[in-house]
Amino acid sequence: MKSTELHWSEICTDALQLIFESLNFLDFHRARTVCSTWYSALKSRIAASGNRYPWLITFPEKFSISESCSLFDPVEDKTYETNDLGDELSESRCVASYGNWLLLLSPRLDFSVVNVFTAERFDLPSLSLSPKIGVSRFRRKYDGDLILEHSRRNREAIINRYINTAVLWVDGKTKAFSVFWIYNDLYLFSYKKGDDFWWHLQGPKAFCLYHDHYIMVLDYSGDLPNEIVEANPYLNHPFEYVPQLWEYIWKRRLAITVSGDVLIIVSLKGFPENQEKRLFYIFKMNLQGHEWERVDSLGDEMLVFGDGLTIVAKDDIGGGGISKRDSICFVADDVWPPKLCTEFQSCAGVFDLATTEISWSLSPFGCSNTRWFVPGSDKQ
Repeated sequence: MKSTELHWSEICTDALQLIFESLNFLDFHRARTVCSTWYSALKSRIAASGNRYPWLITFPEKFSISESCSLFDPVEDKTYETNDLGDELSESRCVASYGNWLLLLSPRLDFSVVNVFTAERFDLPSLSLSPKIGVSRFRRKYDGDLILEHSRRNREAIINRYINTAVLWVDGKTKAFSVFWIYNDLYLFSYKKGDDFWWHLQGPKAFCLYHDHYIMVLDYSGDLPNEIVEANPYLNHPFEYVPQLWEYIWKRRLAITVSGDVLIIVSLKGFPENQEKRLFYIFKMNLQGHEWERVDSLGDEMLVFGDGLTIVAKDDIGGGGISKRDSICFVADDVWPPKLCTEFQSCAGVFDLATTEISWSLSPFGCSNTRWFVPGSDKQ
């Protein structure tokens, strides 16, 4: 009698549930890479629980002997160390995240996409053609190449000053991904997994807050990225907000809600009642009047400011404002003035839109390089 081998994907549902229940959080997410059946089962389990909320990831300091990242679960009050994400983390900067994936930018001005839990990595085409003179070349959509020049000495300034807006999208099942970033608020570049080079765009669907606060809509369903013009309701209606005399705008962020609504989030410093206060304002376009109007609530959703995405939130599970409806998660430099970190206190907070109060999240590690991310929120 022939013995039949049982494949991992053929394990019965009850056995899978027992396996999943025995895993810690890190192994739980690593198990999603076993096969497509396990991925679908784990994704369904996460969706059924509705228990998604932001975590904090802290990267090692520059020149630190430590090469590990700290992952902090604020609800369970647990910290996980992961030291298999590569030895460049202390020098790289995380400029975007999507679910379990990070978009890293190295001092050489090279991008990579890395999975937090599995350390799977995709290196994107190099931007620097010559390390000596620092020439970067990008393929224009219509008329050849665009070349940006920079010296080796000013790369750090370029990273910190000119590349402040980046977006990452990942399909968790197929691992297809797209990357967008804007240079100096003028040049929009994009890359889709499988391309041989970066695209420089002049003027699945993506929204980008572009030069002079215009919103560009891009269609990535074909081989080449195309701008949607006629069906773009925001095309000739840039976002405008004139701050009051007692307000100072620090940052603007485009955000997409769970239902697909487009929002503009403004981080500012205000002086209500003669008291300095950090604030966040939310704006949504009235598509009938084509005017940007301020809205007071996110409803049952919460926003991760750095990534410009919302998730459906439960009541405040675990306390501390984490996973609280109608709130915004942010890090220190998302507000002005940035909060000075003290030992054992995280420079990350949650802004309650109803009360305009901030709860600063405590964690067991310092956080000069900290970011919120939402495990398990990758799209299928």
